[in-house]
Amino acid sequence: MAILASITIVTVVTTSAQQVYAPRDCGGCAEFKKLTDEFEKNIIDAASVNPPDPDRIQTLLGEYSDEVLKLFPSTSPS
Repeated sequence: MAILASITIVTVVTTSAQQVYAPRDCGGCAEFKKLTDEFEKNIIDAASVNPPDPDRIQTLLGEYSDEVLKLFPSTSPS
C-alpha cells in the first residue's frame, strides 16, 4: 500500500512539474534550470523516505510554484 501511495505521489508531482515551462532564451532561464534541478532533487529525497510524507511533497511543490512565478511574473490581467 505504501509503495502504491509513493508511486501515485511521484506521478502527480512529476505531471504537475512538467506543466511548468520556460522559453529557451530568457532572462531567468539559468535561475529556472537551477530551481528546477533543486526541486527535482528535493522531491526524489522526500519520496524516498519510508513512508513518504505527502505533506512535505505538497509543500515543496507550492514553494517551487511560488519561486517560478517570481522568476516569470504574469503579464496578463487577472
